[in-house]
Amino acid sequence: MKARRSSRPKWLLCTLLLAVIAALLRRWQIETSFEGELNLAIPMAPASMALGCTLVIAAAVFGLLAAGQQVVEAPRKEQRQGRWDRAMAAPGDPIGLTVLVLAAFLMLAAVPFLFREGLSMWQMFRSGAEGVSNNGLLMLATAVTAFLAFVGLLVAGRSAYRGSSGRGGAFLCAVNGCLWLMELYRGHAADPVLWDYVPMLLAIVAGMLMYMDWGGLSCGQPRPRRTLWLAGMTAVLSAVALAGEWQLGEVLMLCAQTVAAFVVLARLPVNLEHPSWASRVSVPEPERQWRGADGADPDGEKPEEEKPEEDAQTPGQEIQEEESHE
Repeated sequence: MKARRSSRPKWLLCTLLLAVIAALLRRWQIETSFEGELNLAIPMAPASMALGCTLVIAAAVFGLLAAGQQVVEAPRKEQRQGRWDRAMAAPGDPIGLTVLVLAAFLMLAAVPFLFREGLSMWQMFRSGAEGVSNNGLLMLATAVTAFLAFVGLLVAGRSAYRGSSGRGGAFLCAVNGCLWLMELYRGHAADPVLWDYVPMLLAIVAGMLMYMDWGGLSCGQPRPRRTLWLAGMTAVLSAVALAGEWQLGEVLMLCAQTVAAFVVLARLPVNLEHPSWASRVSVPEPERQWRGADGADPDGEKPEEEKPEEDAQTPGQEIQEEESHE
């Protein structure tokens, strides 16, 4: 019987390595690729080229990992019950629940900072200050949806811990990403330094799409390989955005979606490779084998039937028992 190792370590290690490299290149770009009073971007700067190539390499690496990701066909019973509803399930896993709760509270911690910034914009707009065209309403809407995303992550974590589907939880995070994207574009569309906000723009788009695919696993539109690719790109692009300078509320939301992306990368490959275990164990060992509904292993062999052990007695034990009866 061949043992098949999980691809989860590959996803996690590649994502972590690429995220660190991309963040360091972003810092190099910020320090060397802008000039003048307006900090205009230098065309064809080495740091910018290196960062762009790294992002292309990351997309290619995640594409190769997604293409090679094992997706074992679930047994008939699992298919009838709706295997994809539990694609992110981890019943009884306290570590996974703790990490998702951490992501949820990072999102919650961003709410007061977003509200304060939005109210400040609104007050400056009402006072008629020169040069102020942003009324802050989109920022306030982003704060409201950030609270909804906090609730959605809690729902997703609770459902995963109980082994249920958690429909709609991830979609609340996607709604937050949509409002956040509009607010970012509204506030920085006229910025002459395009690279100053494009990494953040890409990180928000990747995170929003990841949450939508996450929710789609429980709503009849499963794209597991694409979900893994989006989770990897979300982590890398969020690391690039975090290397810049942003408001504290936006930093906390970036951290929340980065943590959520690593949760997807840690949990989804295992449940794709061991679908029959998703409803009763949290994280199966990568070295263990998955068995189908008929008890056959992935190579098509059936295990030997275990025979009940018979209570065998040695001749010495029989003589002792006869003497005790006499």
